[in-house]
This record gives sequence, C-alpha cells and structure tokens, in this order.
Amino acid sequence: MNPLRVTALVQFAGVGFAVLGVAYVALPRRVHRFGFDFLRGSRSEGSEPSRAVVWAYRFIGVCLVALGLSYLF
Repeated sequence: MNPLRVTALVQFAGVGFAVLGVAYVALPRRVHRFGFDFLRGSRSEGSEPSRAVVWAYRFIGVCLVALGLSYLF
C-alpha cells in the first residue's frame, strides 16, 4: 500500500476522532440519548443522565480529541 495513502487515512481517522470528541464534550446529553440502550443503567425512556454520566461523556470526549490530535501531529 502506498505510504502516502496510509498517512492520509490515519489523518482522516484523526479528524474523525477529534470531531466525535467535540460532540461528546459539547453535547453529552444528546450523545447519551443517541447511544445504545444496553449501555444505559435505567430502562426508562424519559430519564435524564446523571451528572456523573455527563462528566464521564465529557472525559471520553476530551480523550477522543487528544487521540485525534495525536494522529494529526
């Protein structure tokens, strides 16, 4: 495989990780509602995520942004 093509794919993945991380940081409640049902603790549809869950999503988002930026530089 062409090394230039591999580099472009890795950079594209880095951008994807960074964008996903920004979504996790900026919109944690929307990401929680969008997520898989089996990953949630409660089965009720109207429940809001707890503060701990929101901050966990934000932490995951920061980690994804850091991972994405590490692929770009």
